[in-house]
Amino acid sequence: MPLQLDITYSFQRLLDKSKNVGGRLISRQLTHIVDSFILSKFETSGVGFKSGDEICLIAMGGYGRMEMSPHSDIDLLYLHNGIKEERLSAVISKINTYLYDSGKEVGHSCRTIKECFQYLDDMSSYHAFLDARFLTGSRALFEKFKTDFLEKLPEKRTKNYNEAKEEILSARFLKEDRPILLSEPNLKTDLCGLRDIQYMFWMEKSVRNLPSLGGLSILPVFQRGEIQLLQEAYDFLLRTRIAMHVITSRKTDRLDLNLQQEVAEYLGFGNKSELSSVEKFMHALYRHQKNIYFIIRTYLDSIIEKRKSSEGESFPYEDLHFFKIGDTVFPPVIGTLFTNPHTIYRDIMLSFRMIQEKNLQVSGTLLNEFRFASNFLDDDFKYSSEVNEEFLKILRTPSERGRVLKLMHESGVLGAILPEFGACTNFPLFSYHHEFTVDEHTLLILHELDLLDKGEFQDAEVQKAYQECSKIELLALAILLHDAGKVKEGDHSEYGAELASSVGDRLGLSEEDTELCRFLVEKHTLMSELSSKRDIGDPKLIFDFSRIVGSRERLRKLYILTVIDTKSVGSGVLTNWKSAILNTLYQNTIPYLVSDSESALGEAPGRDVQLDNLKTYLMTKEGLREDISKSVVQFADEVIPASYLNTISNRRILKNFKSIGILSQDSSKGMIFETEQDPAFVTIDVVTANQSEILLDLSCAVSSEGLSLLGMKSYTLGEFWITSVQVIDSAGGGNLSPEKLDRVESKLRSIASGNLKRESIAFARTDWNPRKQTPESIINRSVMFYNGDLPDVTIMEVRMPDVVGLVYRMLQIILHLDLKVRYLRVSTSADYAYDSFYLQTANGTKLEDQDLLLKLRDKILNLQLSEQMLEEISI
Repeated sequence: MPLQLDITYSFQRLLDKSKNVGGRLISRQLTHIVDSFILSKFETSGVGFKSGDEICLIAMGGYGRMEMSPHSDIDLLYLHNGIKEERLSAVISKINTYLYDSGKEVGHSCRTIKECFQYLDDMSSYHAFLDARFLTGSRALFEKFKTDFLEKLPEKRTKNYNEAKEEILSARFLKEDRPILLSEPNLKTDLCGLRDIQYMFWMEKSVRNLPSLGGLSILPVFQRGEIQLLQEAYDFLLRTRIAMHVITSRKTDRLDLNLQQEVAEYLGFGNKSELSSVEKFMHALYRHQKNIYFIIRTYLDSIIEKRKSSEGESFPYEDLHFFKIGDTVFPPVIGTLFTNPHTIYRDIMLSFRMIQEKNLQVSGTLLNEFRFASNFLDDDFKYSSEVNEEFLKILRTPSERGRVLKLMHESGVLGAILPEFGACTNFPLFSYHHEFTVDEHTLLILHELDLLDKGEFQDAEVQKAYQECSKIELLALAILLHDAGKVKEGDHSEYGAELASSVGDRLGLSEEDTELCRFLVEKHTLMSELSSKRDIGDPKLIFDFSRIVGSRERLRKLYILTVIDTKSVGSGVLTNWKSAILNTLYQNTIPYLVSDSESALGEAPGRDVQLDNLKTYLMTKEGLREDISKSVVQFADEVIPASYLNTISNRRILKNFKSIGILSQDSSKGMIFETEQDPAFVTIDVVTANQSEILLDLSCAVSSEGLSLLGMKSYTLGEFWITSVQVIDSAGGGNLSPEKLDRVESKLRSIASGNLKRESIAFARTDWNPRKQTPESIINRSVMFYNGDLPDVTIMEVRMPDVVGLVYRMLQIILHLDLKVRYLRVSTSADYAYDSFYLQTANGTKLEDQDLLLKLRDKILNLQLSEQMLEEISI
């Protein structure tokens, strides 16, 4: 067998036989395989040394800890007693070359014991020395290395590095508004990953010389069994990382969504085609990570308590007793907390009210006391009037609501009060734009509620709406329940609304308050869906929405919930554009709700009133003569479709009127191209004559410049086309350079003149930011038609994995079927495109021919979504 296959073949044989073996054992076996080959190469190197020469090979870092994964690096120290470099090079070359030829990344150093002291100024090198393990060569030299180097590491440097590690861990674990669980965790470097455990171990190993992770059990801070939980978590992380190496055939620590299905199957959680397999796998991973979190928090707080115990004081609250250091509260020195079974319900709830009222930080040791006590909270707990009364007090107190609820959740108490929310614990969401589990996402929303309480929310419009709200406890309760329905198949909003009704009854809420909470849960996606899929300038849509909402108070709460829910999905999801359109929908709806009372709805203004308002604007704001103003009004009244008057501002109506006038007088201009910078996007207005495919041209020019379409509106007046689009860059920003917009215009004109073929630029990448490949099991294609919303328009909603040129490709199909696109709303999430087309037949009617609808649906669903798509569709 060729040499370069030795390690790889041995690894493969081992991995094929050990799919159900623990991670640490497999790592040690993989390490042993590498050890045996290195030993063999060293013994057969044939290099002669002089009498008195000593050399030994030492495994360092992860290899030294015996934590090999299939594609891990191999770190070696060639330790010698002063042998000349040229005599060492032969053995080093033979071993390293063999490892390189076997596909291994090798990091090596060649030093004497004295020289090792020169390489302690880097913390990673210091840690590598702590994990040093003898491989082969002179055992006497290695023993000397232990006594003369490892046992004489400078105390000051050890102290400084341990303080640095403590600071790193404290910043990660003691920041209470930081999410613990991620949907795509890095198993090595993210919170509760391998590195966090190693930091804690290194801190203790440097002062106690612990032989292994299990040695941490000698520390008095840990309760019986906790280090076993830590070892099990460490084992699971190592096993998962090994699976990732095997599946990807490379070194990787990031558990991406597109890996989770295969990893789940590899680890024996079930068939990868079944979503339940991934759910079980991720739930197990999150459970282990939660254990890591609590154990390291307890460890950190024990350091603080030991160091600052002299600064602490006894801290009574009513008839309970605690210990306080600064603003952090610890259990009492004598362990009497939560020991009385007759008062445990009251004592637990009273403790959380104390934390909220006094704005205290909670130590890991106290959090563990809550966790232990939560095991004694049975079904009676959630039905206790005393418990529910205290819970509602926490929800009603306008301070630290979110933080206290997070602490209650982490300790298992919140799940005992609200098992409907507790069912969401560690529940994964398989979506690239959802960065967190259901419970972590919900807790982030509650953190935004705390910012609103403090008046520190970054969006002034949302903050203003919040200040006008009453009964915020109902909003807080709705936040807790809004995604609770995701644990069940089907419409999570409907199921969540059912849960809200039962919870309201259990908490003793009034019928009115229960109904409001139920409404918020049931409709929490409505504003987001309308603003991203519908024309929010349509008065009928606004009127229908206002009838659903019913009152300004409901509207305010729904608006706030929608914004903070979207913001808490993940970084960058709440773009300026989304904030702007949500606020527009909110502001446009307010006039229809004439008071805070139920069913007090205003009527949509009539068309005559709108035309009169336009005329008044033109004469008073623009200073136009009455005859010219009448001409503009007549123009606006004749543009098709009639929604033009509702969706285009008075100022832009005048601009469109002037543009058509210019083209009428000088057709050689071809088109009028104008741009306007809005806070969250750029609006491009294009007026053309006899250019029926302007939508295709615009979508090509825009996507070829790496821009994303947000919305597209199209209107006609005789031979003239008025097209307005909103665009952002690929990162969601609206600050576009003039040069880029000039290139869009240039390409449009070149296409119109025939000098540029659309297909040559429709699928070009330029600086477009490609998204990850989306597993088909996560993102399903769908095409839905709605014929009941508008009298003369069919709305087609399309959900597809997003690729370059997708809108162009769909427009090709639509226009080839001789259909009109009156309005287009583009909503691109991190993993899919959700586009809404307002369609009409060539005669200006809705699409009612079922054969036509089926044909349109099939052609869009059967689009080949490669990133090239360079050939025309066969219609």
